[in-house]
Parts: sequence; structure tokens; C-alpha cells
Amino acid sequence: MKIRIIYYLEEAFSSFRHNWVMSFAAILVVLISVLLVGSFIMIGHVVEQIASDIEEKVEIDVYLKDKAPKEDLYSLERKVKAIKDVDSVEFISKKEALEIFKKRNKNNKDLISNIPGNPLPASYRIFLKDPQKIENVATKIKEFSENETTVEEIKYGREFVRKIFAVTRWIRIIMFVLIVFLIFASLALISNTIRLAIYARRKEIAIMRLVGASNWFIRWPYLLEGTLQGLTGAALAIGILASVKYVLQGKLEDQLSWLMTALKVSPIFYQNLLLMLLTAGIVIGAAGSLIALRRYLKT
Repeated sequence: MKIRIIYYLEEAFSSFRHNWVMSFAAILVVLISVLLVGSFIMIGHVVEQIASDIEEKVEIDVYLKDKAPKEDLYSLERKVKAIKDVDSVEFISKKEALEIFKKRNKNNKDLISNIPGNPLPASYRIFLKDPQKIENVATKIKEFSENETTVEEIKYGREFVRKIFAVTRWIRIIMFVLIVFLIFASLALISNTIRLAIYARRKEIAIMRLVGASNWFIRWPYLLEGTLQGLTGAALAIGILASVKYVLQGKLEDQLSWLMTALKVSPIFYQNLLLMLLTAGIVIGAAGSLIALRRYLKT
């Protein structure tokens, strides 16, 4: 068994060296395929991070009447906190609301100087566990505040929120479809490339079958060769992706700090991506070899 494994490995490496043109073509196909898949996964992850950041900033503002009794305000706060999808409730007093307004408009001194007293209402700022449930939570707050003397207005930008969720949902779907398409396209390309290499050696395969070699005895060297090609192409693609990411982070850190925040994710993500791309390269190379061999090993 040990001798046979050594034979398979020697045959695979020998074929890899002697058919370097076709090996180079196969490696190039895997490199481009893994590079595209990896790029789309990284872009998709950045888009997902940005979309999640936007979704997390979605909030409900409940503006309160100036003369609302404190007991009623406490009662309203308890009811809001009791809603299962509510994560936290922040009370903003009239004074705090005015300070926030002035801070946001600090460059517009005319506007600030012409404010008569403090026309801004106190409010509750409500953050959710799941931003997708914002309409349900807003509806519940409206329901139990209809007959109360505390709530002046409830705002959460319904149309804007709907558009944000629709856009992020479609982005996720499109990225998923593109990645799946690229994986299948890669498999087709590599199998066709390997098929050309095997076609050039079809007589050798036919002779091996005539002398009684089993299908798997013939398959193993090609399978290992395809695996080696896939591994090499994937490793080169990972090196290119890592280099591009490093350069982008260095050049765009000041100009696009928000994007850099999305790129600076947990190292675990990149470790998982590295393992996934290496595995994808190996699987594409091995599967491409098996698919290409089917024609010549039909019983």
C-alpha cells in the first residue's frame, strides 16, 4: 500500500513537471477562479458589515408632550421596555435635546442664536434587538399610546427604513448568487483545462486499461495532480488577495475610514476564508480531474 501511494505521488509530480504548459494553464484557471470567488466573498463581507452597521443605527424616536405627568412617562417607559424586541430605551430630556441640536448645527450660528427658548421636546430613543422588527415595535408603541397624554409623535422613517432593508436584502442575494455561479464556472473551466491535458495522454490511458489497470489505479495520479494544481492556484490567489488588502488598508485608511472599519474584522474571518479558499482550490482541482477522466474510464 505504501509503495502504491509513493508511485501515485511520483506519477503526479512527474506529470506536473513534464506537462508544465497544461499544468500552468490549470493553475492559472484555479488562480483566477479562487481570486474572483475570494474577492466577491471579501466584498460581500464588507457590504454585509456596512449594511449591518446601517441597520443597527435604525431607531425609534418617541417625542413626548411637554406637560406629560412623570407617572405617565414612567408607565410608558415600562410598557416599551416590556416589548420583547426592544433592546434598550434611552430618555433624552428637553435640555439634552437642545444640546444635541446645537452640537449638530455648531457651524450654523445664526440658526442657534435665533432659537426661542427651548422648543424641542423630550423623547425616548428606542434601540432594537432585531432592526427588521422596527415596524412591529412602532405599531405596538402606537397602540398603547393612543389614549395616553404622553406621546406627541412617533418617528422612525418608515419609508427610508423599508428602502434600506430592501437594498441590503438584494445585495446579500446578489452576492450569494454570484459566488455560487463563480464556483460552478470555475469547476467547468478547470475540468475543461484538465480534459485537454488528459486528451493528450489518452493513448497512455488506453494502454494502461489494456494491461489490466483498474480505473482507480489510473485515476489517482491525475487526481493528485489536479489537487496539486488546485492547491498551488489557491495559494497564489490568497497571496494576491492578502497583498491587495494590505495595500488598500495602507492607502485608504485616512480617506475611507468607514470602509477600513469594515475591513478590520476579526482575524477568525480571514482564517476561515483562507481555509475555505484553499479547500475550494483543492476540491476544484480534484473534482475537475475526476470529471475530465470520466470519458476515458467508462466501463
